[in-house]
Amino acid sequence: MKRCTESFTIWRNGAPVAFTVGQLVDDKHPILKSHKHLFDDPAPSGPSAPPAMRARPAEQATADPGQARTLTPPAQTASQEAKGGEFDPSEHTGPEVIEYLKTADEDERARVLAAEKASKGRTTVLGADLPKA
Repeated sequence: MKRCTESFTIWRNGAPVAFTVGQLVDDKHPILKSHKHLFDDPAPSGPSAPPAMRARPAEQATADPGQARTLTPPAQTASQEAKGGEFDPSEHTGPEVIEYLKTADEDERARVLAAEKASKGRTTVLGADLPKA
């Protein structure tokens, strides 16, 4: 097997044939006669592979029937988890704080805006036009 290292398209018998990065082809595939330079041996993925290339277990994408899936909010950082999970506006850029406030409920907005006023007091955050909670 060979793995394509660069996407490209060729014309065969009047029709386009596309090859994409990562696509595997058999060692005897006719494309290797003319475009061998665009293919390489597949990277090892077993226990003998370098740690960065080893296969990792897939994340479970959905909950089992009747089970609620817990999600980590994207704005939550490791330092926030250590503090109990509260969003701290002083640890974020102004645009990040505004994005967080757009999805926060009224009580959370009030808490975050008070924390912003007490710490950095950025007018871009304090005067942001936010939708009704």
